[in-house]
Amino acid sequence: MHETWLPLLRCPVTGERYDLDPTRATPGEITEGFLVAREGHEVRLVLAGLAVLPRDLRAHLKTYGEVYERMPLADSRIVRYVLGGVGHAGYDRVPFDEVIARYGDLVPLGTYDEPPGLAPEDADLAGLIASLDGGAGRALDLGCGVGRGVFVLLDRFERVLGVDRSLARIRRARNVAVTHADFFLPAPPDSGLKQVPLELTRLDRRGADFAVADGDALPLADGCMDLVVVRGEEGLRPHRVRAGAHAPALREAVRVLAADGILVLEGGDEAPWPDGELLERQGRFGAWRRA
Repeated sequence: MHETWLPLLRCPVTGERYDLDPTRATPGEITEGFLVAREGHEVRLVLAGLAVLPRDLRAHLKTYGEVYERMPLADSRIVRYVLGGVGHAGYDRVPFDEVIARYGDLVPLGTYDEPPGLAPEDADLAGLIASLDGGAGRALDLGCGVGRGVFVLLDRFERVLGVDRSLARIRRARNVAVTHADFFLPAPPDSGLKQVPLELTRLDRRGADFAVADGDALPLADGCMDLVVVRGEEGLRPHRVRAGAHAPALREAVRVLAADGILVLEGGDEAPWPDGELLERQGRFGAWRRA
């Protein structure tokens, strides 16, 4: 997590700013540490460069312990805190076909007779963002999944935060953001290949950060984002919900949006389109300037 996000983080329970107790850090980058909201006695974590900020950290540890156990932890206090609370009550794995669908356009030319293009949802978002005026500042992708939309937004914004409840998906997205070695994915069954490389150098990855959080309790300060994308999954992956059910996430998105910011909402005609100035519609996305 880049240190520039720290002043914007807020405890999702008390709304307090965090004090950082870093256990691993380099100039500008926090790799591991405790985030402490002292008045409310709330503790959250930075693990392997990811801010882990769900409303109920203990419940998250118990549900997704299998993923936490695979994370590279260094400081003994962090290890005791995490491994002392993990359980195995849930299932949080990323199907490889989901990653291939979102990053398949990065396979080298010539790998397939008909190379996949940008996934439809990412192409729609890219077209919408390109049509909007401006684009400097910060953006939030809420319900980002494996993170491809974050890299789409980096074409126009200086820093982009991807948020999702799924730790496994956020870890996958973080790996894409920071890996400098060769990056391989299992090949589709009918390709005749075992693995396919991805050309990550084709992505603009500077400025990408990721956090685990609940869509209806964003750990961010009021008005800190210039653009917010709210996905149909609204930060609740991998469980889809009814379109009409995402009012809490929409309220949170509006809360963290700057006064003249832009809200981008994914969904069809049943989505709860907000009040405000409609700027653009592109495929499954619509963009509004905050009313």
